[in-house]
Amino acid sequence: MGHRSAGSADPVSGEATPGYVGDDGPGWGRLDDHGGNVFRTASRWPDCETRPLATPTHTSRASIATTRSGRPTRGAGLTCGLAALVGVAQTRCGADHDRHAHGGGGNRGCSLLTNQSLRATNGQYGLSQQNAFIDRFRLAAEQLASDKINVRLSGVYLLERLADDSPNDYETVFAVIAAFVRTQAPAAGCPNQDDARPVDIEAALTTIGRRSATRDRDTDKIDLHATCLARARLKGANLFAVDLTGANLNGADLDEANLGNADLTNANLATAHLDEANLNGAHLVGANLSGVGLTGADLTGADLGSTNLAVASMRNANLTRANLSGATLPATSLRDADLNGADLSFTKLTSVDWSGRTSPARDR
Repeated sequence: MGHRSAGSADPVSGEATPGYVGDDGPGWGRLDDHGGNVFRTASRWPDCETRPLATPTHTSRASIATTRSGRPTRGAGLTCGLAALVGVAQTRCGADHDRHAHGGGGNRGCSLLTNQSLRATNGQYGLSQQNAFIDRFRLAAEQLASDKINVRLSGVYLLERLADDSPNDYETVFAVIAAFVRTQAPAAGCPNQDDARPVDIEAALTTIGRRSATRDRDTDKIDLHATCLARARLKGANLFAVDLTGANLNGADLDEANLGNADLTNANLATAHLDEANLNGAHLVGANLSGVGLTGADLTGADLGSTNLAVASMRNANLTRANLSGATLPATSLRDADLNGADLSFTKLTSVDWSGRTSPARDR
């Protein structure tokens, strides 16, 4: 049970008394009566100004989150707000407990007040988190627009961090990164063979390639259509269901990459490395795959209609139920490939190495 001290108010009646100190020590500060209600100050927190506190439903951040100098701080709002709400709740609960002990039955009101206080605190915390995300997102977007490559690089990595911190904004963040690649590396402006790829574009592609595809929604696909990804280093990258229509992937390293269900219609994959890659269900209609390495690749159910596979290496590839109708395969190696159910109708098969294939193809 608390005891009275100088300069305090009675916690139940609110009348001026010689003083009152709570059970949990004098650090809680004084109790004051404002408008007929009992309030408790949060002087136990040294960064919060000792002042009467309003009820949770009328307390603003500005009235709580101040330092001793009177200036609000970013962290003070949440800390002092929590202190205030806990202080008010505990003060009123103490008063209600006394009423209950004398037959007043005040515990129900105490529980309601505590729940309201916690909800108010949670709402304030959620708003603070949302505002912080918006500020960081705005900063990242500004960095991507910089003319300095190191600043743009920072923007890419900041966006990746935001995607991890805010799952609800995951698709939006990666849509921005993909848009950055499309605008900064269009397929029409692909550099010469010897030109080095800008590190910020490489970083953006790496970020996309290591994202968690399990968090992608069917309606939100990564859009990299008509981009210049020539000689990109994407070994083992997760490019599942990515839109790469019309992209230039000439000489790109895509070994062991996941391109399942990806759209590579009319893409340029000449001399690209796709050994052990997953192309299950991928769309490659009209793509240029001349000289491509597809050793051990999984092309189950892939659509390769009208593709150019001249001099391609498809040894040990899985082409089960793949569509190769109208494709060009001169001097292509299909040694030990699985062609079970594959459609090779109307294909050009000059000098193809068929040795060791597991089943005959359907050929018309």
